Amino acid sequence: MTDSARAKAARSYVESRPDLAHQLEFFERLWATQDDFADRAIEYTPAAEEPTQRALRSHRTMFSLVEPSIPLEPYRDAVRAIAALMIDAGLPEEPTAALTEVDLGDAITAEALGGALDGFDLFVQTVAKAVDDDRIGETLLSFILSEALTPMLREPAKAAVKAAGKFDWLQWDSGLCPACGTPASSGVVRDEGELQGGRRWLECPMCRTSWEYARIRCARCGSRDQTALAYLFDEEDPGHRIHTCEVCHGYTPTVFEHDLKRISVAEVEEVVMVPLESVAADRGFTPLGDKAEGQPN
Repeated sequence: MTDSARAKAARSYVESRPDLAHQLEFFERLWATQDDFADRAIEYTPAAEEPTQRALRSHRTMFSLVEPSIPLEPYRDAVRAIAALMIDAGLPEEPTAALTEVDLGDAITAEALGGALDGFDLFVQTVAKAVDDDRIGETLLSFILSEALTPMLREPAKAAVKAAGKFDWLQWDSGLCPACGTPASSGVVRDEGELQGGRRWLECPMCRTSWEYARIRCARCGSRDQTALAYLFDEEDPGHRIHTCEVCHGYTPTVFEHDLKRISVAEVEEVVMVPLESVAADRGFTPLGDKAEGQPN
């Protein structure tokens, strides 16, 4: 999806959903910052088509074949830039003061960054230990560190997907990203016509890869039990739904383009569906559930 399409979609929602204007305007600044850093990513050469497809059929991520190199200084600068955005975003006093006083970029070492793709949670914990400031919660720190990785991984992920050729993404058969292994952040059901019906694609929040996934299946635990799967949505807005699973109590924000009556842009739709996520949380569902599929090797 082009930057202009994303901007157009965001502007459209700002006009039609004034209650989301502040959030969307923040994310527009975030996306612009990420775009500024994208050209500082290191050029990436993926594996050839045959080993890429073989790895995917074996449930190995494409980055496990050839891992992208994350440049230390550009990544540190991206972290600083996103932290500055958070300071201006209207956070509570304590985290705002902490982000003003602490240079998160300085807390990131080459060794720690080298393990970010293999174990992102451990990377966050390592940086948190180096920062040593309880005012910066793990959720906030994780958001900043992950969003700073996105511009470094988008182009390598595109190259990896291209290298996969005509691979049938349904064979990947996982709610985890086939490029980097991150759990999907959202999905979209696209109408393929009367004969085929709707097909679902999932979206990675880290490298922004999209891949096809079975429509009637939980993206968190893989359950196909139709009696346990349902959608939460407002009848006045059927284009935005939350796919829930009673097996693992997980959920996945999902767009139905036919009901949306427009081409969706994942990053924008994810912001729009945040209020629905609160409804899912009130009913006991969590973003990743309590029985998530295992991480690919």
